[in-house]
Amino acid sequence: MQDEPSPPPELPLDKILPLSLKKLLESNGIYTVEAAFRAYPDQLLKLPGIGISKFRQLERILFPGETFTPRRVPPPIPYAPGSSLNSVLSPGTVQVLARSGITTVAQLQAASRKDLLSIKALGPTKLREIERALLLDKSFTPARDDVPIRHIKGSSLNGSLPPAVVRALARGGITNVDQLKATEPAELLKIERLGVGMLREIESVFFPGQYYEVLRGRRAQPTLPKL
Repeated sequence: MQDEPSPPPELPLDKILPLSLKKLLESNGIYTVEAAFRAYPDQLLKLPGIGISKFRQLERILFPGETFTPRRVPPPIPYAPGSSLNSVLSPGTVQVLARSGITTVAQLQAASRKDLLSIKALGPTKLREIERALLLDKSFTPARDDVPIRHIKGSSLNGSLPPAVVRALARGGITNVDQLKATEPAELLKIERLGVGMLREIESVFFPGQYYEVLRGRRAQPTLPKL
């Protein structure tokens, strides 16, 4: 009986990749080019130490013309035990309220705006989220005589987001809700001086329940202000 032909050997990484990338993949159990193909894109992105810059380098070498954009990935929701506000408000807001003993809609409605703002880590942004979610009165703007609120001329986002976030968005040419919702989170992070903390503020106000996972090692090039 004639033996069946053996499959062709898989191509070693060192035949096509730089040494640094070869060592990185091999440390994660990937030893051939074919194995790297099978792991693209999701498994490659999850490898410890890969980072977005090394992932893009692999794309240029192994997948010319391909550019994979990571999806918005919702994080595990850290529910506050015993709170009926879970899923009504964002997890961060629920946790802040629970630490102050507020775990029901009735307790929340009984609290004055001043009482809510006195809670540690509950600022104007979280207060507006509560007002929108529970259909309370018109949005409350706390009086701050020591620091005047600086509205951004021509932006309809004034009052919905902190002034610093509105200013950063305006530098990127974003001055209304439609423009904001049409912009991917990765593009928002390229705006000069708009970091992950500001992105989280935007998500909590305009994208409740959504969470963009910023990959470790990401180095975005800032978007220059429009002239």
